[in-house]
Amino acid sequence: MTSDAARIPDDVNAKLFMRHSIRFENPPDGNYDALLLTQEGIELAKKIGESIDRPLGKCASSTVKRCGQTVEAITSGMRPDLKKGFAKEKVLRLAPFSSLVIDSAGGLTGIGWHEYFNALQTGDTVTSRGVTVEQEAASILDGIFSVNGEPGTLDLLCSHDCHVVVLASALFGLKTGLDGHDWCRYTEGLFLYGTRDNFTALWRGEEKNFINFPNSQKIKKND
Repeated sequence: MTSDAARIPDDVNAKLFMRHSIRFENPPDGNYDALLLTQEGIELAKKIGESIDRPLGKCASSTVKRCGQTVEAITSGMRPDLKKGFAKEKVLRLAPFSSLVIDSAGGLTGIGWHEYFNALQTGDTVTSRGVTVEQEAASILDGIFSVNGEPGTLDLLCSHDCHVVVLASALFGLKTGLDGHDWCRYTEGLFLYGTRDNFTALWRGEEKNFINFPNSQKIKKND
């Protein structure tokens, strides 16, 4: 990700849309929302903050607490002169970073986790219950570009692995298969800059420009 960051122009507002840091293991009761970061996860996020050399812009996260924790740990590791005026209460909590379109179409009941994302990536709308990767990505992109810091700053946007995988699949053709290979790692993410209608994205050494990528309202009208 460091090499991707180095390719971003200095005078633009850039956005890092990332997965949260290392959390505790899967809960026996199935309630993932309650899982917080481990101490290792907090330290990893702080190290990311230490590596940031661009002034902090806006911060936003999923409503799930470990995502907000990640943002706070990253900012705590940043140089004081790069985060002037930042306060925890300024971390916006955004619904598009907390849920997926499939959640309103019956959820993943009866569909395997990796099976759903493989269906999105291969265009198997029978398995995905009619949801497309463009639909999933549109909602996330709408959320990302609703947050806008000043030119020359970096916005920190923290979500979940599934959201990062959706974006990488829609924008860069990521294929994770039924076994989840090439899945998004903890704290991994994409850099984006530009506007909702004309933006550049960087992911794992690739850089692409997108013009008029459909938003959620346009997709609904076309359904």
